[in-house]
Amino acid sequence: MKPLSMLLVVVPLLLAACATPGPQPPAAVNHVTPTPVPTASPTPAASATTASTATPVPAGPDRCHTGGLQISFAGAQGAAGTIFDTFRVTNTTQSPCSLYGYVGMLMLDASGAPMPTRVVRNGGMLSTQAGPSRFLLQPGAAASFQAAWSDVPHGSETTCPQAARLEITPPDEFDHLVIPVNGWLAPCGGGEIDVAAIRAAGAGQ
Repeated sequence: MKPLSMLLVVVPLLLAACATPGPQPPAAVNHVTPTPVPTASPTPAASATTASTATPVPAGPDRCHTGGLQISFAGAQGAAGTIFDTFRVTNTTQSPCSLYGYVGMLMLDASGAPMPTRVVRNGGMLSTQAGPSRFLLQPGAAASFQAAWSDVPHGSETTCPQAARLEITPPDEFDHLVIPVNGWLAPCGGGEIDVAAIRAAGAGQ
């Protein structure tokens, strides 16, 4: 064999002998387990609003208003210098209404001018009367209330002015009714009129 040919054979053998025997190192592997991302649950479709099955509570009868009432003088009694007047309150409408409380009053002279008037609830001889209670006044039915006043001059009074008309305002109302009282309503004590609460027919005063 020629020297050149032998060289060509030996060199590859030497290169093969220099190669590192054994397995190769493994490739790097990421062993960190990724945190699983929760799968978003599908949002349920909004259900249709269920209609309420609650039955609305019916409103009770409205209170009695001035325009639906008639107030009239029903009689008087006297005892020990005190006059007790009874007034009737009638429902003139076609519907029931409720009453609760005390009336307001204002005396007027013959020309319609206001006179000194002091209304006291359950005052004087009416101090033992019970407080108000709510009741239903049917169409055409009548309730009543009492008013008391003294006909005896108080202190420096020498006379007690006499009223010609009387404004009466039902409970919780602003409008009033006017009735004639000429000849019998002359409260002393600066025009003090004591009133009791309105009562249903048959209720004790």
